[in-house]
Amino acid sequence: MSDGETFEFPKLYSELATYYDRLEKQYRNYPKEADWIVRMIENRCANDVLDLSCGTGTHLSLLRERVPKLKFVGMDASKEMVNLARKKLQDHVPLIMADFLHLPLQKECFDVALCLYWSIAGLNDTLVSKLFTQAAAGLREGGLLILDTENADGIKENLLNAPFIDAFFQIPEENLLIIRANFSTKSKPNIVDWRSYYIIEEGGIVGLRTDRMNLRFYSRKNLESLLRNAGFSRIEAFSGPGEPLVENSPSLYFVAEKKDTG
Repeated sequence: MSDGETFEFPKLYSELATYYDRLEKQYRNYPKEADWIVRMIENRCANDVLDLSCGTGTHLSLLRERVPKLKFVGMDASKEMVNLARKKLQDHVPLIMADFLHLPLQKECFDVALCLYWSIAGLNDTLVSKLFTQAAAGLREGGLLILDTENADGIKENLLNAPFIDAFFQIPEENLLIIRANFSTKSKPNIVDWRSYYIIEEGGIVGLRTDRMNLRFYSRKNLESLLRNAGFSRIEAFSGPGEPLVENSPSLYFVAEKKDTG
């Protein structure tokens, strides 16, 4: 995301999206996250859940299995991701292709909003503030925003300034082999210039594709301030789904409740 409001999708979210689940699965424990989300909302009178950046629909698929009584809606700005989510979810969950900075929602129509897998990493403070404000407008009073981010106080310095391979897999039915190598540097104290190199062998022919994105890391205090300014209170921070907060953990998870203005 630039400092404006236009987003140039990394290839990971567009032309390489079909491999997204295989490339990224080592970074998430989706069942653990789904169980934690259920615990966060099970004691509330929640009916409607919106995933603001649903990607390929993995969280929605698991949540629907766990709490089928709830109504789910998924949204993503990438048509490739929405198409993959549609295949995974069939017709069980309505899906919208839309930018979460321009939510096509009526006011106060959801009880829970999800924004997971570090989806705010491409946004600056101004755009995160806008996202939080729109999410608050779409939530009913007492509704929850559940999100995660990469922690500015927990950047893995050992993974910077040196290449490393983080994905290697075959798809035999497509006669395909994919290797991903990453090389990242800091462009600012809280911004990592992430560059990926995909070696793709298809039918015996090897090609190289590159990808790049500036990833912004956020501190707990910064995000708590942005959430409060957007109309959220009772903000809880965790280092992982249900894990106690550790200041230098790689990730931060937040559960923020919309203020009761009554």
